[in-house]
Amino acid sequence: MITSLVVGALFIISCEKSEVTNEIEQIGDPQEEGFKSVTGHTDKVLKIEDEATKPILKMHFDDSMSKEEAILSFDKAVNDYISKQPIQNKAFSTEWFYRVWTYTGNQSNNDTDGDAGTYVRFNTSAGGYTAPFNWMDNFGDDREGGWDAYLFKASFPGQAVEWVEIDYATLYLEGTDGWFVTDFVVQLWTSDQTLPATGSSSLWCEPNVWLDNSCSDSCWDSYFCDSTSTGRLSF
Repeated sequence: MITSLVVGALFIISCEKSEVTNEIEQIGDPQEEGFKSVTGHTDKVLKIEDEATKPILKMHFDDSMSKEEAILSFDKAVNDYISKQPIQNKAFSTEWFYRVWTYTGNQSNNDTDGDAGTYVRFNTSAGGYTAPFNWMDNFGDDREGGWDAYLFKASFPGQAVEWVEIDYATLYLEGTDGWFVTDFVVQLWTSDQTLPATGSSSLWCEPNVWLDNSCSDSCWDSYFCDSTSTGRLSF
């Protein structure tokens, strides 16, 4: 009888340990990323023309760096680049440089390595103009929180412009690797141009949304920003 009681007790203890182990394993399972977009624009086919551009400059600043520090660091890189470009000696411009910024939040499973990009629409003295699609790939680096800064160049084909304003912009992400974007910024600065200019123009949105898709092949999600554009850059 004593032997039976001992064996029974050991069996109960073994079962309890097994249940505890199973519970720990279930709790420790990594959370599935899942589909999170609520933009209403997911799984769209985006036709990207051959003239699509890559950034002239690209810098990443992790979330340990303040916005002010990131701006100063990117200012230096842009100024160094512009100082080496030929100066246009004319009253009108045939091209202009602009910056694009995004800030990636620190939510779980937000560090996408999917393809990203933007279309930017400008108002100019020669009429409205949408620049070619801007690729914003991080060249193999995930967006692991913090600021990403890009410098692009636009030119209105066959036109010289006296002034330019940022009208609106759309941010895109391809594939099922979700991305949580808190800030989306487009900027035109006098210091970034290759001829004398005055004024500035900027567009700043705070999406605070997930970009994501339920299919991975040629599926794009997007966020449209137009509510806070201000200013004009004049040449």
